[in-house]
Amino acid sequence: MEKEVVDLRDLMMMIKEKKQMNANFALEFDCRIEVDDYKPLVKVINYAINYISQLTDQPMQISLNAGGNGYLLSFTAFTSQTEFPAVSEQVVEALVPYNAIIAASGDPGKYVKLLLTFSN
Repeated sequence: MEKEVVDLRDLMMMIKEKKQMNANFALEFDCRIEVDDYKPLVKVINYAINYISQLTDQPMQISLNAGGNGYLLSFTAFTSQTEFPAVSEQVVEALVPYNAIIAASGDPGKYVKLLLTFSN
């Protein structure tokens, strides 16, 4: 199967439009990755959106940044929740083909953040 190039900014804008999301976006241009199939990545992004959405009633902040070794896709929101659920092991495994990892962090009762880090 031939690899295709996916622009993460375009992918996020497509998801925003399909989900009609109330979120603030700060997305850099030219954040592209080569993939065999982008559909599992869409599912992971939807998981991240749903993960944050369950913990807040505030608009989400979504940012995409290019770094020296890859890209960082961040989902952040204010929350009054004091406990965050563990990230699904299936999501961790689904990111392996994209050379990416996922991590939840934040300050309980203040904000929650989910980071997807794509390495070059």
